[in-house]
Amino acid sequence: MNRNLVRNPELRLSQRGMSLLFSLLALTALSLAAVALVRSVNTSSQVIGNLGFKQDATSAAGSATELAIALLRAPTTLASASLEADSPADGYYATSLELLDATGRRSSSATPLAGVDWDGDNCANVASASSCLQASPAVSANGNSTQFVISRLCQGTGPLSGTNICAKPAAASLSDAVQRGEVRVGTELRPSKLVTSPYYRIIVRTKGARNTVSFTETIVHF
Repeated sequence: MNRNLVRNPELRLSQRGMSLLFSLLALTALSLAAVALVRSVNTSSQVIGNLGFKQDATSAAGSATELAIALLRAPTTLASASLEADSPADGYYATSLELLDATGRRSSSATPLAGVDWDGDNCANVASASSCLQASPAVSANGNSTQFVISRLCQGTGPLSGTNICAKPAAASLSDAVQRGEVRVGTELRPSKLVTSPYYRIIVRTKGARNTVSFTETIVHF
């Protein structure tokens, strides 16, 4: 009796139909797995590439920081010819800029913030900006565009005084010679002058490939 069922042509056709259905389901599952694998590989490649561009942009910010430090060491090159006054054309400001939103990523704030005109769009990326500060001219570094803003950490412009309080090192340093504490024949004199210069905040914005943007911040004093 079982032998007759197996030899039944109609039963054979129904069995072939079920095999085809399972084959199609398996093929669909394999296709979906292959597509997911390809997308995963592409996403990983994009992430690695973006990370590389980000690191390159951050590395390029170092050269812009060095330019800013050189500007602070030679203030006569500023448009204002002094570190006691603002020089917007050079990206230098003699006050602390406490309400500065350098990145433009603060979505909300109870107090209007100041923005930086990095892209020449009058701070369109800063919502309800109270003012728009000018950055330094763009400089190319390894294919990246770098700009900076320097702020002296003081309450106001003008010389350092009792009324114009500035953030300064806790202990004054001695600085009359390049080789601090070192005396040699034919070189600078032994350092003897007390230096109480304020801190300076250097914010560098680097724009690289694929619209990669990196921000770095450095605090220095002399």
